[in-house]
Amino acid sequence: MTRNREHNRQYRSAQVAKILGVSSRTLYRMLADGRISEPMRNPQNQYRVWTEVDLQQIREALNK
Repeated sequence: MTRNREHNRQYRSAQVAKILGVSSRTLYRMLADGRISEPMRNPQNQYRVWTEVDLQQIREALNK
């Protein structure tokens, strides 16, 4: 069960930046440049909600 919960974990933008060792600004720049796709948004507050799949996409983009 823990693995499934971890797989479905959701992150805020600042958390993603910290996990990946980049600044929030770098993350937003990658979105603006089209290097990564826009994640889903929280319908209540429109904050970006990142998943493990999104993190993997960013890791791949950073390694190019």
